[in-house]
Amino acid sequence: MNDALSGVHQALHAALASGEIMAVFQPIWTVTGERWGFEALSRFPNGSAPDRVWVYAQQKQLAVALDRVAIRAAEVAAGSLGGALFLNVSSAHFREYRSLSDLANPTQVVWEVTESTALSAADLQGIQRLKRQGYRIAMDDAGTGHSTVERLYSVQPDIVKLDRSIVQVWAARTTEPLRHWVRCAQEIGALVIAEGVEDAAWISGLADEGVDAVQGYALGRPAPREHWTTDILSEYSPGGGGGGVVGGWGGGGGGGGGGGGGGGGGGGGGGGGG
Repeated sequence: MNDALSGVHQALHAALASGEIMAVFQPIWTVTGERWGFEALSRFPNGSAPDRVWVYAQQKQLAVALDRVAIRAAEVAAGSLGGALFLNVSSAHFREYRSLSDLANPTQVVWEVTESTALSAADLQGIQRLKRQGYRIAMDDAGTGHSTVERLYSVQPDIVKLDRSIVQVWAARTTEPLRHWVRCAQEIGALVIAEGVEDAAWISGLADEGVDAVQGYALGRPAPREHWTTDILSEYSPGGGGGGVVGGWGGGGGGGGGGGGGGGGGGGGGGGGG
């Protein structure tokens, strides 16, 4: 076993054995400057890349167990951050939807469907059961990997998170991919979050395209819960105001349909932040 794989192995088993996993949080904002909540992202003490740890966990049939540890860590760490909490989960966990129901409150949590694996019929059934229980579903990294338009129509998410590659292509003035995804999301009544926003000057243009909310390094990098004081949140608020929390699940953005909220997430390979 090489050093990198050894580190991934150690990170996985330390997390499962003693909960050695940390959650960091990245804010999500409406295009008008209100805070929807946070996405939670996992970090391991030995510095192993989260995406690699989850891939390894999937290979060892341990992804669901790792999800549970990460979700609990995120919920405990989030405390009174306010707003909704986006939680990434492995596709296998949707087949065990009852355990997700036991882990989190549907009024506070958005489950993120990651792009890394295809969804089976059993996965889709689990997603629909969670929606009937009141959970919101977000489709992550739309436009990459398995996060295709076909998946959009089969999952029927409440929220579509556009991958940073689509947003950056749009910023370079190739606008059609982003516009196509916004149209598709609006057809099913989903809200749209643009990930990977690296320049706050992009926000007005994204709002004009019909994007409802934004997330990215220009609006706050992932950080521990204690970092996100009221003063710091006010500094990052796109509207330059107080960065208050948006009420309910309704949209406050440029176009979009009805329904979702924004928040944080901790399982299923939540590694990056954008």
